[in-house]
Amino acid sequence: MSLQLDSLVTDLMFQASAAIDQKTLIEGLGGQEALETKQMLDVDRLDPRAEMELSPSMPFRRRGERRLMVLDDQTVTPREDPQADPLIKADLRPAKEMLINICQSLPIRLGRLFVLGSWGDAVLVARSARDLRGICLLPWALDPQVDVDGKRRATPLSQKEFEAKILAYEKRLDELDDQQILAGLSGVTFERRGELVVVDVLEPDGTWDLRKSVLMESQLAAMERFSMIPGAPSQPLPPPAKNGGPAKSTTAGSAAAPAAATVKPAPEPKPEPKGPPLTAKEIDGAIVLVFPPERFDLDVAAALGKRDWDQVVRGSDNLSGSMRDKLQRDGASWIAPIEFLSEVFVDGKPLTKQAFERDAVTPPGADGVKSLEVHFPRFGEVRLLEIAGKGRFVTSMGDPRSAAALV
Repeated sequence: MSLQLDSLVTDLMFQASAAIDQKTLIEGLGGQEALETKQMLDVDRLDPRAEMELSPSMPFRRRGERRLMVLDDQTVTPREDPQADPLIKADLRPAKEMLINICQSLPIRLGRLFVLGSWGDAVLVARSARDLRGICLLPWALDPQVDVDGKRRATPLSQKEFEAKILAYEKRLDELDDQQILAGLSGVTFERRGELVVVDVLEPDGTWDLRKSVLMESQLAAMERFSMIPGAPSQPLPPPAKNGGPAKSTTAGSAAAPAAATVKPAPEPKPEPKGPPLTAKEIDGAIVLVFPPERFDLDVAAALGKRDWDQVVRGSDNLSGSMRDKLQRDGASWIAPIEFLSEVFVDGKPLTKQAFERDAVTPPGADGVKSLEVHFPRFGEVRLLEIAGKGRFVTSMGDPRSAAALV
């Protein structure tokens, strides 16, 4: 089966108790005629490593819960450069309604709508807000440099620490109830359809800016509300104070009104995360961002893929004002160090040392440099460089000699 980038994916995760025959399944998916132009991918028949590359679902999906992807390569016109263009210009409202109808007709635990080859969801449908939060906490659970408290480390977690975090995943989901999770939503669309809860980041005309998916994920994940002890109920947000006492809610048109307005102090500026600054170089008029190890991870890779430069570059980084303007206007290439070959993939599998030694090439005029085209999760196609005496790097630059010269 060939998988085309920018194919629209209807991703369905069934309840463990689901037992449906093929006829019921086909009817629930819209009928045989609706499926004739689509491909169905039984995820559970893939090598687990392939699912991790395509779209990971563990530890969210439990034993016995099946997963099915319906791929449509006709709705979305493939973008010339998915990494440079974060906009899906097709009207996805009919696909959203179809997803909701499927979730209403079949025993679906969670339904998602996204495009193949790009990170983030356009629509999420579930029967509980807990499951919405669960799928959005997967990046935290699977990131090898983020600890159980949601704090980023400069080096990968030990195996024991990583396993402890995975064990804490289910406990984290017990810290907020549905009302607390949904109360944190702002700037995304939320609605209830019977027993279903639906959130999406579609524009009024049905188009999708992938950068908004970061907002939806972060609000539902609510990592800032992690309890000190995993599983302990999160403390409710304190109500705004009024005259030394708790605030009282009022309704529009009420005869009672507060005697005096309380002036809220201006919020203090949010401190920037710790870590050394990244640098920027100009090569042939184009900007190249050079990342130190502490500043590069899967979240940064995803932001780079969506050209979300505000999530990548900080005020303390070594970029002039003109370079920042050019970055927002024209974008940039980048290069960053990695530690393990298995962090990148070839043909859907983690790269091994044996495969790298077999397939890597030395570019002309670049002695001491080995180069191989690979896939980096949450970004896409990159070039892996092994530079003698300096280590391994991934880069979006096409010229390995220029990239090697930067480090």
